Amino acid sequence: MTTAPTTNLRPAIADEDTPDLPRQRVRITYEKGESIKFISHQDEFRAWERALRRSGLPLLYKQGFNPQPHIQFASPLGVGFAGERELVDITFSPPMPLDALRERITGSLPPGLCIHGIVETELKGPALQTLLIGADYSLSIMACVDELSPAGIEERIATFLATEEVWRTRERKGKTYTYNLRPLVYELRYEGYDAGTETHAIFLRVQQREGATGRPDEVVAALGLDDCARVLRRERLYFADDGADAAQFARYAVVSKEAVAGEPARTGRRQPQKAEGGPKPRTGRNIGERAADEFD
Repeated sequence: MTTAPTTNLRPAIADEDTPDLPRQRVRITYEKGESIKFISHQDEFRAWERALRRSGLPLLYKQGFNPQPHIQFASPLGVGFAGERELVDITFSPPMPLDALRERITGSLPPGLCIHGIVETELKGPALQTLLIGADYSLSIMACVDELSPAGIEERIATFLATEEVWRTRERKGKTYTYNLRPLVYELRYEGYDAGTETHAIFLRVQQREGATGRPDEVVAALGLDDCARVLRRERLYFADDGADAAQFARYAVVSKEAVAGEPARTGRRQPQKAEGGPKPRTGRNIGERAADEFD
């Protein structure tokens, strides 16, 4: 009896260890809409990977037991956040015309993800996350209490800005720690009330550097508005290698992680210890941990 040949259902993909492999790194500006703001970063990563595979584009994959495509986000958004001009770098092999890439990716993306632009960038350039310096957010707060008037919100903002220390608590990897939110907030201002939607508009600009990032949800909580319904939307990101961005942020002081760190707090759940003679604990960072950079 003749055995039928096994069919490989996995689409053909490029291998980063292939010698003399022509590659192309593209940078996509896209929108993460309100309809999908509650998906996690892991889900968004999978949505992009599935869309790219459906489009039949020649993704470049990393080596390893579970190969991952070369997809790098500038700053993963947390659950509940929308983003107007997000950035992601994707590497293909062999290279393709940008118009063809945009057309095929657009046709495969799920609702809620929309491409605004695509450009080719330096293949060996630094990762987007290492270049981040700041971000702008729009905060839409619904009038949840009768006393939440424009004057009342402006008073809360003025009190926040006049304060040198606004201590907040975070928990990550089972450890609780405190940090000073105030130096990480560069600008915070009230922008008006929309009677039609019954929402107050607030503009926020924060530093966004490794280990020293201002969180918009923490600002909302510090203003005493955490119980109100809100829409948090990142309008844009700023990068050190962009001349206009760097010039705009030159007027702000760079705040280090050490400058905002508080006293070490108690550890939450105990971290697992390495068993005698057992394997070393994993030190790499998975997608979920990288997504937490938005909140560091």
